[in-house]
Amino acid sequence: MLKRQVKLLLGILALVATMNFTPVFAEDTHASSDLLDPNGAIVSTELYIWNRFSDLLDIIRCGVALGPGIGAEVAITNYVQLSAYANVETGIAFPHCIPPLWLVDKYENNTNAFEYHKAKYATAAFGPWRVETDATSPYVDYYHFRRDKWDVRVQLDALLIHLYIALRPVEIIDFFTGIAGVDISLDDMQLDPIVERRPADQFGRGICNIIFGVCEVPNNIFRVTRTEGDLAGCSKGIGLGLWRFLVRECVGVVETVTFPFGWEPIVEPAYVLNDQDQATTWKVVTPSFHKRY
Repeated sequence: MLKRQVKLLLGILALVATMNFTPVFAEDTHASSDLLDPNGAIVSTELYIWNRFSDLLDIIRCGVALGPGIGAEVAITNYVQLSAYANVETGIAFPHCIPPLWLVDKYENNTNAFEYHKAKYATAAFGPWRVETDATSPYVDYYHFRRDKWDVRVQLDALLIHLYIALRPVEIIDFFTGIAGVDISLDDMQLDPIVERRPADQFGRGICNIIFGVCEVPNNIFRVTRTEGDLAGCSKGIGLGLWRFLVRECVGVVETVTFPFGWEPIVEPAYVLNDQDQATTWKVVTPSFHKRY
């Protein structure tokens, strides 16, 4: 009786397995390997964290302009505005309020992160109504600070300095939807399996730059002394060595933390101890922020 029940159970399991069996094609195998790839998983996690941080940076935009002018504006979207000002200004709008990360915005999209404008105009607004003199210019893309429809904006024109700040509700929504994996602004960086990554190389470079970066100091002292003399070696060599040491330490930390991305070397030569002439080959290149990893 027990054997019959065991056989019946095995028969049912075999039938279920047969009904659920589907051939595994090359694409399925590739997708499965992506799921099992630890480097890809780490890169995706780092991209997710960076994208959420980037969404936070997008929430507030600011800018400054110079030129004679007076007045102010407060706007809660384009439907609730109160403004009256006249000015002649040349200004720049920044992507967010953290200056050291402006370069990241530039390199991430491989475009200019700043918006420039230059114009002479006067404007007045109340509620949804706005009256403005013609301020268009064929020489620039913008003739005033950006006025997106749903932004909460404040602009103050104080004689020669004009300040601008905007809170962007659309980016707030994008941040919270991004947590759930929905990118409504379509500005998230994505993992591209076609891009070749060398995470082990980057990790090794990062560790070497951290540990051996200090070797830049004696390297440059000896190199400059050999080519330009003792006095230059004790002055220029020390200064150059200290600068390159600090650069390698910072780059080493960045490359170690972001090693799953497998970037190309940020500092060339990639390693401080090498046979190349650093007088002609030493340089810092743009990190691969703009790549779709």
